[in-house]
Amino acid sequence: MAESGASMRAVIMERIGRARVLKPTRLHRPKPARGDALVKIHATSVNPADLHLRGGRLVIRKPLPHILGADLAGEIAQLGDGVDGWQIGDRVCAVYEALGSAVDGGYAEYCAVPVSELVKLPDSLDFQSAVAVGASFAHAFQALVTQGKLKKADTVVIRGAAGSTGASAVQIAAVRGAKVIAICEGDFAADLHDIGADIVLEDAGGDLVRQVKVATDEKGASLVLHCSDALDLQESLDMLGYGGRLVVACAVNKPAAKLNAMDLYLRNLSLLGACGTTKPNDFVTILNAMAKGRYRSLIDEVMPLSRARQAHQKLEKNPGFGKIVLVPDSILEARKKPDNWIPID
Repeated sequence: MAESGASMRAVIMERIGRARVLKPTRLHRPKPARGDALVKIHATSVNPADLHLRGGRLVIRKPLPHILGADLAGEIAQLGDGVDGWQIGDRVCAVYEALGSAVDGGYAEYCAVPVSELVKLPDSLDFQSAVAVGASFAHAFQALVTQGKLKKADTVVIRGAAGSTGASAVQIAAVRGAKVIAICEGDFAADLHDIGADIVLEDAGGDLVRQVKVATDEKGASLVLHCSDALDLQESLDMLGYGGRLVVACAVNKPAAKLNAMDLYLRNLSLLGACGTTKPNDFVTILNAMAKGRYRSLIDEVMPLSRARQAHQKLEKNPGFGKIVLVPDSILEARKKPDNWIPID
């Protein structure tokens, strides 16, 4: 049971700006409102959206200071009024579109979340693996399955495949039996093949459309996922075959794009956006598949929550393959103590 009036450690952003605006501090522990659960956070993660919110490219819909973090996994510490079907100690993961943007997020020791936005974790899935699934798998599922109507017969091109959403999309498309062509910057070919990509192309030079056409016997892809905001949208359209679908996700840096409308018309192409969150039941399916080994949780590094500023700098300057997971310092400190440790007042 959470103590009334207790405090917690958190990382706040006091203003819009560079990573230095992130500040470890102590705050009053939130109290769960009616229909909420107070979650003791065991892990959160750093997503590109956190950087966009911090830098002002996405809008924070609440007064500052603000707590970032679109993902969290932990255990229920307290229940608000009117909550049924949940117990103190339940292991949970949040799938909540507003988390870290319209409401305070996971960069803290505790967070109050509506129970309608929580799912229970499979017993065999640890908190860090679950949180590394989080928003990236949710966005990829929304883009490929909900919007793109992914089918086993599809040939799927995934642009920005080494990013967290792109790598999640590679796994989802591969598990569902589609042929996967992954396009990325940097030397991640072996990693992408390892998680299910059939073909990996490096995003360099001006012949990517030609390479896709060769890889598809001149037919073109039936589905392209454009999940990098620094790429040319018309180039993605040119990779499609007749009747293909282009799904745009993560496009916050380039709000305007020039497209060949006649090309859309003559080749019967579809252009779709993917913004939103996965339904809780779909997220349960993803977590259960992860627990059974069908998907892999991709973690680049685990860092203490107090080093969130450094985690943001790392993601900006040298993104690795997989998520940066942040663990509250109190959780890491507790692991270092022997089982028979007794506090001395």
